[in-house]
Amino acid sequence: MKIAFRLGVWLGLANDLNYHVPTQGAGATKMLNTVSKLLLLLLLIGSTGCVIEEGVGPEGPPGNANVFSLNFDFLLADAVIINTVASVQYDVPDITPLVVDEGAVLMFFRDQGTWTAMPYTFGVESADLPAVDYTVSLGFGFEDGFLEVFYESSTAAIDFGLLPDREMKAVVIDGFFFGKKAIDYTDWNVVKGLYNLED
Repeated sequence: MKIAFRLGVWLGLANDLNYHVPTQGAGATKMLNTVSKLLLLLLLIGSTGCVIEEGVGPEGPPGNANVFSLNFDFLLADAVIINTVASVQYDVPDITPLVVDEGAVLMFFRDQGTWTAMPYTFGVESADLPAVDYTVSLGFGFEDGFLEVFYESSTAAIDFGLLPDREMKAVVIDGFFFGKKAIDYTDWNVVKGLYNLED
């Protein structure tokens, strides 16, 4: 290894110089201190120019080692309903503390043939009037090891049985890379292309 070789040469040189330094008198001590400082300086300068060539292999193919997606169904038959919220919790061991602290989980649901970013709120029209009667939000939350998907209504007079089951997609990102280019994380096609994900 180049570092060990270069350090060995400097240490050997230091030993050779110390061997020839006179050992008697105040001048010898001063000269020894000066030589030692000079050798230390040369050692530091010489070692900073080291290049480590071992362990460097060919560059791998572009990929998404820290990003993956998973598809699942949000089924109201599995939901726990409490007042205005119907939720389903999923165990997802790949949502690690690193994801929670430094990464992200993006959620999409399929609606009319396209993937739509969550959270998403839609209005439910009144049967009697051409106006929105109440709203329903499709949202999510995550923590270490699990993911929760839910419908939340703006009214307690909702029949969750009338709402559709949803095809879902989660994108789990271990950590963001920062760059100068703005990325629209609400657009599934952009996210898919950026992280080389499959439908």
